[in-house]
Amino acid sequence: MMMLQDDLDQKILRLLQHNGKLTYEEIGAMVDRSPSTIRDRIKKLEDSRTILGYSAIVDQAKVGIGADAYVEADIAPDKTQSAISGLYALENISEILRVTGERRIMFRARAATNQELVDVIDRKIRPLGFTNIKITMVLEPVIRYPGL
Repeated sequence: MMMLQDDLDQKILRLLQHNGKLTYEEIGAMVDRSPSTIRDRIKKLEDSRTILGYSAIVDQAKVGIGADAYVEADIAPDKTQSAISGLYALENISEILRVTGERRIMFRARAATNQELVDVIDRKIRPLGFTNIKITMVLEPVIRYPGL
């Protein structure tokens, strides 16, 4: 079921995307509505799966991630579903996208070091059937907000 948001829902979504820890009271004060109205609106947005979840933005270096890359690859149509399932099972993969163009799948891979990242790609990703692999290393995350 697709739920169309009104202006208030859009304002609530924008506020939560920038700071998922805002309270109903804080959001209510920003949009001139009662906390109970905000609570009800957020509950409806969650129930309709417009809001899929909440997350923390983590400094990757402080948790031991020194290599971060976006990987584009092609996969045969008959292997696509099993390959995506295989990617989903890997803890090094944080995002999987179907895309247009020469390469049909794009995903984000992370590891402690560049060598570990190469090993993950060679030993865990290539065997899933991915071909025509292009790796773009992230040099520095300038800004990173999930949900935006």
